[in-house]
Amino acid sequence: MSESLRIEAPTGPLALTLIERLDGFRSELVPVDGRFQVQVDIAGRDGDGDRALLDSLDHIESWLESSGLTLAEIHLDGRSYRLERHDGPEPPPPAVHELEGLICRVRTIPLGAGVQVVSVEGKLDLDTSPKLEEALQSTVRPRVVVDLTEVPFVDSTALGVIVAATKRMQEENRRLAVASGNPTVARVFTITGLEWTLDVHRSLQDAIAAALDGVVGAENGDGRETR
Repeated sequence: MSESLRIEAPTGPLALTLIERLDGFRSELVPVDGRFQVQVDIAGRDGDGDRALLDSLDHIESWLESSGLTLAEIHLDGRSYRLERHDGPEPPPPAVHELEGLICRVRTIPLGAGVQVVSVEGKLDLDTSPKLEEALQSTVRPRVVVDLTEVPFVDSTALGVIVAATKRMQEENRRLAVASGNPTVARVFTITGLEWTLDVHRSLQDAIAAALDGVVGAENGDGRETR
């Protein structure tokens, strides 16, 4: 049996959700030709290897049920398998409680290879920016990516949090990258000039690939900078 398996995910946010669901397994995200693969280390799990494989497939299946996808492609022992979502009615969407029309979720996800992603969903403004600040302060990896691809709006408070985190990490010999996401948010970084002073990328894939490349470059001692 192979010591690892790889799962195809069509988007970065879905891949990050799968990594979060695979809590307890050592898993990494690998960008491949515009898509994403999540590689899961089966051998790194204590106990029987077959049980570890079944546990990981159970996590993948539960992720598939809630992802909206109809199937996922899994690579194991050099062969590809298709895991299909169970037939039946779609599960009801989870209830989301709004507070004065405001929704914001922030989560921190380790990707392995010295990279963490702080993924934000919802508006970033005066009320919600403290959540982002707290998440950024909790990071410890050499490279951090702020994922704004699910953020429809950012204000000056949020930009200030990102700038302050960038300066703090530079003093700690770490690096912060930003995935600006949709055109509205990207335009804010352009208008403010932060697109040229921060490490801003237009897609999550580009930001993660640059962060991973930066860690590998630092480990190899070749002095490459990410951009």
